[in-house]
Amino acid sequence: MKDWKGSIIAEGLSDPTIINKFAVYKATITKDNMPIDYKGNIGRWHGYEVRCSREEINALQPYILRGWYAHFWNEDKIIVVYNDKQFKHLKDDKSTWREAIEHGKTQGIPENELDFPTD
Repeated sequence: MKDWKGSIIAEGLSDPTIINKFAVYKATITKDNMPIDYKGNIGRWHGYEVRCSREEINALQPYILRGWYAHFWNEDKIIVVYNDKQFKHLKDDKSTWREAIEHGKTQGIPENELDFPTD
């Protein structure tokens, strides 16, 4: 059952073709000259909004690169998926986000990029 929505950035995956296994409902491509990593490389980000099952979320995790994350949400929960760990927290209670934010920071992700937006 595809009861989760999610946000995946192709540049954060070891194999971006894994996105083809998801039901994509929106794709966004940024302008040129965007930072695509923390090493100074520039390019475009390819973002995908998807619908998926919990099993598909778990299957995505091995493809996520260190220093990136994907996140998924339903009515009241958010799941943040890093290459090495998953966090589940409440969508409307940012006090439950602290562990996910701290883990992202240990991977070199700036705190302002750890906002986990939903629709």
